[in-house]
Amino acid sequence: GDNVHTARLHLEVSCGSLSFGRPSDRDYAWGVQNGSIAGTEGLTFYAGDGSKDPRMEISSTLNHLNVQLRRLYYHSGGGCRGKDIRMSLMLDDLGNYGAGGPLQAHAVATWKVLPT
Repeated sequence: GDNVHTARLHLEVSCGSLSFGRPSDRDYAWGVQNGSIAGTEGLTFYAGDGSKDPRMEISSTLNHLNVQLRRLYYHSGGGCRGKDIRMSLMLDDLGNYGAGGPLQAHAVATWKVLPT
């Protein structure tokens, strides 16, 4: 079933960094940074480690990747204030789901970090 097959996820942000985990009292989802506890259980990292990475490449089951994405936080790092931010995502099923060999999905999210 879907619980045992692996997929690979690539996340990249144009400015700042991303973390998996729960925010501290100084962190905000999609906001300003100041430290976060990475929650990386069940993930294999090929780039990054889940804590303040501008780029992450990971693999796990689709179900587990979905759970981890609910725990994704953006950190502006202060140097991104006033900038337009672009986060790109690519998911590769590695041929484990459906017919026709490996399939990929791409998505982009954009937002602006406030200048203050």
